[in-house]
Amino acid sequence: MIEIVVHFLTGKRAAGGRCSSRKTMINGQLHTFDHSCQYFTVSDRRFANIVSFLHNKNAVKIWTGKIGHLKSGKFHEDSNITQAFIGTDGMQTVADCLASNANVQRPVWISEVFWEEGSRKWKVDRFGFYDYLIIAHNGKCADKLMSSAGAPEVHSLLRVRFNDVLNPRDQRMHLCSLWVLLIAFETPLKLCFEGAHIDHDDISWISNNTAKYRNAREPVAGKKDSTECWTIISTKAFGKNFKVPQENIPPSTEKVVTERLLTAFKAATGRKEVPRVCYTRVQLWGAAVPINVLGSGADCVFDCRHHLGVCGDWLSSPCIQGAAISGLSLAEKIQQHSAGQSATSTRLHPTFTAATTSAIGSFPTDKSLIFTPKS
Repeated sequence: MIEIVVHFLTGKRAAGGRCSSRKTMINGQLHTFDHSCQYFTVSDRRFANIVSFLHNKNAVKIWTGKIGHLKSGKFHEDSNITQAFIGTDGMQTVADCLASNANVQRPVWISEVFWEEGSRKWKVDRFGFYDYLIIAHNGKCADKLMSSAGAPEVHSLLRVRFNDVLNPRDQRMHLCSLWVLLIAFETPLKLCFEGAHIDHDDISWISNNTAKYRNAREPVAGKKDSTECWTIISTKAFGKNFKVPQENIPPSTEKVVTERLLTAFKAATGRKEVPRVCYTRVQLWGAAVPINVLGSGADCVFDCRHHLGVCGDWLSSPCIQGAAISGLSLAEKIQQHSAGQSATSTRLHPTFTAATTSAIGSFPTDKSLIFTPKS
């Protein structure tokens, strides 16, 4: 029986990682930008139960705006999307709701973990000993953390390569990098959609945050606000070509990226001119989206000998549903192991396969799973 579960997170502002939002004051009004994950879909009944819980807690809502594909100003609505979900006031509300039901300690940086064979426990930095260790992370930090932890088979699965295209002969996790431009215009663009996957060399997605969250924001009394806030996400190739240390972006790179992404935005929307820009901010997600997934057939990794698990969207499907199902599957395996019901590890051989994904992630659907909120 698992009695105490502690989550150590590095996030300074909040839990959530890529499921997050940024709130910014512009012209005296508070505006919400989704600066990573843009929306999610549902095709798994287990995840549908989680979404129902989140909806009951007022943490998610159905995105009713038009979502589709855009090229050179021509928009086509996506008929494959059954329902799209977003947070009630940014994607951050999803993570905040889930974190409120957990023992989360942040910001905490874990620099060392080690499996002690004698006690059969994990030494976690300065925080003592634990019966089980879960790595809910990928990228260079997870690779480095587990490199000398005493579980080499699991570490072999965490080795990572950063690229915009998949090399199938390289059996490592592949992660792409993406630039994000948050931009606000003084007046609305009056486009016919709220979110669009883009066919362009430089940008892959744009969305109208103001339209997405029009009912979540309380206007300041006596102030009329016509500001329209957009998120622009680059392509994987653009992310690679302009990659810099994400913690210290040079001003020159910031200027070039802003100009290039805004130019691409104009081209994609078919606009020679746009309203006056009153706010910009760029962000680089160095480890943005997996472009391959572990080919074990399992949704998680569990090493029963070392009481060690790994979960994340790169094990299942690069999306919020994939991350949730991976975590749920791992929780079930640990519960069964701790109760003596199972002593079986998942396959620990590093065999990866290409992920079915757009630049900003996967959006699996199932027409038999339609969420109908109770009135």
